Amino acid sequence: MRRLGIAVLLALAACGQKDAAAPSGVIGIAGNPSELKVNGEAVPEAMIEAFAKQRGWNVKDPGQRQQVIDSVADLVAMAQEAKARGLLDDPILLAELEVERLNRLSGEFVKRSAPEPTEAELRAAYDQEVANNGATEFQAAHVLFDNQAAADAAVIALNTGTSFDDLIASSQGQTGVKDAKDLGWVRRPQVPPPLADALESMTEGAITPAPVQTEYGYHVAMLRARRPFQPPAFESVREGVKASIQRKRALDLAAEVKAKAKVER
Repeated sequence: MRRLGIAVLLALAACGQKDAAAPSGVIGIAGNPSELKVNGEAVPEAMIEAFAKQRGWNVKDPGQRQQVIDSVADLVAMAQEAKARGLLDDPILLAELEVERLNRLSGEFVKRSAPEPTEAELRAAYDQEVANNGATEFQAAHVLFDNQAAADAAVIALNTGTSFDDLIASSQGQTGVKDAKDLGWVRRPQVPPPLADALESMTEGAITPAPVQTEYGYHVAMLRARRPFQPPAFESVREGVKASIQRKRALDLAAEVKAKAKVER
């Protein structure tokens, strides 16, 4: 016997709740019957086609159709036995299957309601990301303080002979210091905008003349080096760009639906 599939499990859940068309069966949908019957229960043609679609099989090809028929027969027989042994009396299992059904339905709703991005939209999103990244990468280090007075004192120490590496070493783990390390090579989107602006204006080897305030605290930073940033080719990141757009559209759609729903707690 092949592994019991989620499609038939969900049909089992539907039968456990209501099944006026076939009260004694396990298949929860009606429709034109196929040639398949399992223990007298007719299997709708739609179920054969759905199973084939999931696996990329062609039901019009006699050999592939026979594979589908055999597989669906196994699933239905297993589901019938599961029902006979009382699995539909387990409320936890039924609840889990119902969650699976709702997840599947929600996913299909998003898929059908949020259209795939066009090639022009993909290219525009890529170009925007390239613009956001800027044309330069910065090799930087910083010490992030939670108050301006400590940051000011660090700038004074640097201007009177303390090396930046010594500042990092002495700051780590100290009260009032939120971070102290080399940042490596970073691009504009990877650091807060005020810090990115400061790095952009600095020469190699320079430190920030004054602490840079961001939402995280007060940065004292050093620009070790800079180099041109070469973005990856569009084709190499195309699928990632597509996934990002689809994810945003799904989130926007979910927010829209949630805003309209009347939820009582």
